[in-house]
Amino acid sequence: MKKQPLNLFRPITAAAIICLFFAMTSCKQATKFAQVKYTAAQVNHWLDSSTTDSFIFQFYSPQVEDVKKPYQLVSYILDTAGNYLNPLHPDTLAVAKDTLVNLTGPVVLGNTYLTKKAIIAVISTDAGGKRDYDYLVFTPKILASNQHLIYAIGLVKNGKYINYADTDTKDIDSNPSPPAKM
Repeated sequence: MKKQPLNLFRPITAAAIICLFFAMTSCKQATKFAQVKYTAAQVNHWLDSSTTDSFIFQFYSPQVEDVKKPYQLVSYILDTAGNYLNPLHPDTLAVAKDTLVNLTGPVVLGNTYLTKKAIIAVISTDAGGKRDYDYLVFTPKILASNQHLIYAIGLVKNGKYINYADTDTKDIDSNPSPPAKM
């Protein structure tokens, strides 16, 4: 009886496939989202219009081929009749100070919105005056209840956060839609 040479090809191939499978399934996926800013000039332009009703935010990727670039936001303005005031040229929210948030785990990505009333509450004092600010800052976070990505809204003047919470206004977040209704 002739001895066959030891064939290591199959065991090595099987081991390599198993290792590759474990390597691929054990990596956590992280998606980068920018903390973005909506300038006072952009916001006030829309707030000055009596027909403005809501601000709808969608994700925006400035360079799809560059995975290191984070998602930003664009803003569409909805009027009281349900029409978009800037459908062809939404406002692009700029990255705030090269900040970056890596979100891992389950997350639902979709539109978020803020009403005109919510934004006015952030930029107004208890006495009804308008606060002096440079921009609204949007910081991404995941809702624990349903894993929707939303944005915590902050107010910034000269690079410093302004505490806008007062007797009738607490911290404000954008609302996911769906499932939220406007």
